Amino acid sequence: MAVTAADTLHQAIEQKRDELYKIASKHSWTSPEVISVSQELDSLITRHVLSKHNKEQLHS
Repeated sequence: MAVTAADTLHQAIEQKRDELYKIASKHSWTSPEVISVSQELDSLITRHVLSKHNKEQLHS
């Protein structure tokens, strides 16, 4: 079974989410460390949503 870009992106999102929770358990949710990882997670999620949107437009 081939691994798609969407699968890789989904895995990166899950790993970043785990990292966020781990860091947030040691720091305040408003700490610079947590905010930085949260922004990275936001970026990954945005990429995922945009890729799904573009894919759906190609098929319509």
